[in-house]
Amino acid sequence: MHRSRFARAARLSSVAAICFLAGCLAVPVGGAVQLPSDLSEPSDSHHYFRRYQATAYISLLGVTIFSRSNVGFGYAKADEEVFAHRRNISLQFLSGSLPERAHGLNRFGLIQENIRERNRVCAEADYFGLITASGEESLSQAKAALDAKSDKTAFIAAQASINPQSARYSIRHLDLSSSYRGSNAEQLLGQVHDSFSHSEAGQSEHQQALEGGAMGTFLYSVREAMLAPANKLETRFIYNGKTFSMLSEKREDHKAGLELHNAGLIANASSALMLTGAIRNEKTNEVTNFRLWFDRTSPDLLPLRFEFRPKSYLRLVFQAVPDGSLAAYFSR
Repeated sequence: MHRSRFARAARLSSVAAICFLAGCLAVPVGGAVQLPSDLSEPSDSHHYFRRYQATAYISLLGVTIFSRSNVGFGYAKADEEVFAHRRNISLQFLSGSLPERAHGLNRFGLIQENIRERNRVCAEADYFGLITASGEESLSQAKAALDAKSDKTAFIAAQASINPQSARYSIRHLDLSSSYRGSNAEQLLGQVHDSFSHSEAGQSEHQQALEGGAMGTFLYSVREAMLAPANKLETRFIYNGKTFSMLSEKREDHKAGLELHNAGLIANASSALMLTGAIRNEKTNEVTNFRLWFDRTSPDLLPLRFEFRPKSYLRLVFQAVPDGSLAAYFSR
């Protein structure tokens, strides 16, 4: 195939894939209903923040033939409060396209989750997720999305509260202003949260009894896999009534460590670990794979790089960038 056709493929499909990535990660994230705060003061607290820039790679028969950098962005946040016998953890992830680099196509997703641990075990959690409702599954559909003009954009929002006995979750389908983009997505939160305070026709609210201990969330499960002493770990989590299992494995990756070191993201190349994960829907057996890299010697476990392959020919890589590299975009 001619190089220009692959270039077009990268421009059109990479944006839809970024949104698909955010949707996949939203499979388990949240923070809609804030957990009650502790009355006592924490003995320790930690706060981490990291920005990312996305690159798309197009391959043919396993060989990369085209790449396009800066097609999207993202950020991750982690906050932790430590008490005598409990720990409050808040995790957030946002990713989206850069419309100016994607022929105007605007897609993004926001995920939040809060977890309360007691004696190092998840005792309760809540999550919130918001994503543009894009349905582009092919290049032709992506092209049609580029040509479509509207002052409204369809969004899907979900929130839930989880305890050992049950999970209560709600889903909302909303048409909101197309002026919202990844850089001002957090301004949507108040408006979207308000939509959950009343019932509307066509909106769904459910309660599900939990069995088998599947009460975790996705980002929290990934965090646990990164922290686990064992190199292999299998966990389960629930999202909107669906139960997922995640099998993860860690190993040293000296090549990636050198790349991260040369990029100024890690002090010692030998401290880089790669975590591979396979998420399986326990009802449909559909599997989603991902990889991430982190510094095992740092208390900051936010990934230095992560990647996802939404299509057989398309790979998206999000790599951490120095503070301020995307400041101009976020200030818009």
